[in-house]
Amino acid sequence: MTDTDTAAPSVRSWLGIPYAAAGRFRQPVLLPFIPDRPYDQKGSAPLQAGDTSWLEADNGFSEDCLNLNVWAPKDAGEESLPVIVYIFGGGFELGANTQTTSNASGLAATGRAIGVSLNYRLGPFGWLSLSQYGGVFADATNLGLKDIIAALQWVRENISRFGGDPQNVTVTGHSAGAYSTIGLLAAPAADGLYRRLAAFSGGASRIVPAWWAEELAIKFLTELGIAGDPERLLTLDAKLLADILIKVSPRDIGDRHGIDNTTIGIVDDHSQTGGVLADTPLRVLASGRHRDVDILFSTATNEADWWVINATEKFDPGSIDKLVDELVVKSRIPRSRARTIVAAYDVNGRTPVEVRGALFTDYFFTLPAVRAALAHAAAGGNAHLLTVGPVEGAPAVHGTEMYGIVGQPRPGSSDEQAERDTLVRDTLLDFAAGNHDRLWPSVTTEAISHGIGNPPYDPTAHAAEVLRTFSGIERT
Repeated sequence: MTDTDTAAPSVRSWLGIPYAAAGRFRQPVLLPFIPDRPYDQKGSAPLQAGDTSWLEADNGFSEDCLNLNVWAPKDAGEESLPVIVYIFGGGFELGANTQTTSNASGLAATGRAIGVSLNYRLGPFGWLSLSQYGGVFADATNLGLKDIIAALQWVRENISRFGGDPQNVTVTGHSAGAYSTIGLLAAPAADGLYRRLAAFSGGASRIVPAWWAEELAIKFLTELGIAGDPERLLTLDAKLLADILIKVSPRDIGDRHGIDNTTIGIVDDHSQTGGVLADTPLRVLASGRHRDVDILFSTATNEADWWVINATEKFDPGSIDKLVDELVVKSRIPRSRARTIVAAYDVNGRTPVEVRGALFTDYFFTLPAVRAALAHAAAGGNAHLLTVGPVEGAPAVHGTEMYGIVGQPRPGSSDEQAERDTLVRDTLLDFAAGNHDRLWPSVTTEAISHGIGNPPYDPTAHAAEVLRTFSGIERT
């Protein structure tokens, strides 16, 4: 434990606490907290492919990565504080609890919450479905989600030691972390481990169908040359496995968010061996089984423009006709309807790549958030919708709110950026404390949405427009 957190000197930190242990492709086994260790260094980051220089992983990368960090106000009183558990994003392939945008000391520095950030297994180790092979792989489905559930069990058993209220836990995350946050609703093993959920840039969607999860496993094993002997996965080089999954799984955002999500992520494994989910998160929301859970859904006004700006050539469909083709093939939308949808975004002189960005922002992010919030409200639950707009120096693209979620100062931010980040942080803190009177009205039969920054439209009116544009179009 250390009192010298550079980002928040008024905070005590416990870094790299092991919360569970897991063999390769095995489910996690909870570990006890050992209080007399120093916990003054970050733990290992999850082993992953690609460039890892941005992850601030001081103690390297490992399959043995199931650790978490805890931050508490140094001068906390005797009253237990709300707990905010942060799940990082990165497409289920990248990320760690070591990076600045996973450092929840900024939440604890307010004196209003205990901050926790956790690691979970990535890539093949956390999200490759192998349970269909049985034997040593019998539990190998949604292992990354099982890791997250184990971390929440650890929090339930131990967070009171740090001044946190185990009965008042809010789970939050960005992107893949948000999908995992909402995925907890469909996992009975997570019941009772959280009171509130806050999903930023990811909702009750992007679920991988079971048929594709098996096909991807076959592609993976075939590329490795071990299709007839899957148990060799237990001894092959770990970095090789991470690299090969990147090679055989689709890279484009359209594949990752199509109606048949053909990459990795939370698998709809309810009918599979060792399944974690009872159903899809959206159907669970609509059932009312979790009407007692408060949920915040947040999206940015130009989510997919991150790819328009940073991956222009790869993201460009080439033509409007090819974008129509994509909706037909990847989302099974009848061509006449696909043309109508594309036409709604082919306005104001947008280029094809800009049309794809605007359409995908709403189809992949706005629509799932709005539908999930309405489903939860209709079932008797409390749902809030937040729309994050651009500010000076920061377009409202995917990831724009990451510093704000954990309360960290953004390097080189404008005054408007700093103000918006503070609003995101304080909204999360008010939500976690149950201070709904300090928020905007909840969703009713209308998708009431609150905007921060400078949204280019009225958020509530835009939500209604998106619902009309995609009326009757399936979105999972």
